[in-house]
Amino acid sequence: MKKILFIIFVLIINFSFAEEETIKAQVKYNEATARVEAFKDVERKINKDFYRSYLKDINRKENIESIKNSIFEIENERLLEPFYIKSTLATYSVTYLDNIEYTFYYNILGSLIKFDKTINDSYPIKTYGYSRYGNLISVTFSVDGDEQFIYNETGKLVAHWIGDNMVKKPLALKFIDITRGDNPKNTK
Repeated sequence: MKKILFIIFVLIINFSFAEEETIKAQVKYNEATARVEAFKDVERKINKDFYRSYLKDINRKENIESIKNSIFEIENERLLEPFYIKSTLATYSVTYLDNIEYTFYYNILGSLIKFDKTINDSYPIKTYGYSRYGNLISVTFSVDGDEQFIYNETGKLVAHWIGDNMVKKPLALKFIDITRGDNPKNTK
């Protein structure tokens, strides 16, 4: 009788672990399946009426001064993130806490360079990058906190990251000057 109870106990324990592992299992993505998921329901153009008020950072002076003083959250209103080139502030982003779905990137003069729209607050997370003209310029598909697929606006893989390692490098990376945007009149 003890053997039967022991066997039943072992089986119950094994089934509970198997069930737990099944629940924790994640969907695995490759370049193609991640692309399909990333571009599902994407808005290729954002109406300028939505982001017109963000074309200039009205808090530019305060934001830059806060960044210089290593203050990255302002009055529970907005989050700041600086980006440096050789220890010099080059650009910064602003995320308003009342609308955390969007992040706006500005040059040091306070002019909008681009903005991101993030979909989902849990993984997988999609982030759509738009130019200051509202045109889609990039799509990032974050599978989890460790893996990302990054595509250009046409769906071509730009990079695949796992942790700090780029695991798939495209044949040629085209430098994108985000300060220029996608204005057809402005060609270099």
